[in-house]
Amino acid sequence: MLSTVRKIGNSRGVLIPAAFLAMCQIEDQVDMRLEDGAIIIKPIKQTLRAGWFASNTPSPLEAIQQENETELDWDGANALDDGEWQW
Repeated sequence: MLSTVRKIGNSRGVLIPAAFLAMCQIEDQVDMRLEDGAIIIKPIKQTLRAGWFASNTPSPLEAIQQENETELDWDGANALDDGEWQW
């Protein structure tokens, strides 16, 4: 298929037909490299929900359990109101 190289900002680009994208299963990201003077473009296969459980933040249920385990210090809650306010 013959295609033209178009100017896109300071770069150049080639439009890839939708049928090619569908056949190659290309979605949002691609791996692009140069091999023997040819540009090779391959789709990146991403697994669904990759890294969802890798974060250090607690789940919503764990956060609620942690809140219930800690006792609130109500004696010191009004400590900021005891002094003079300055405007």
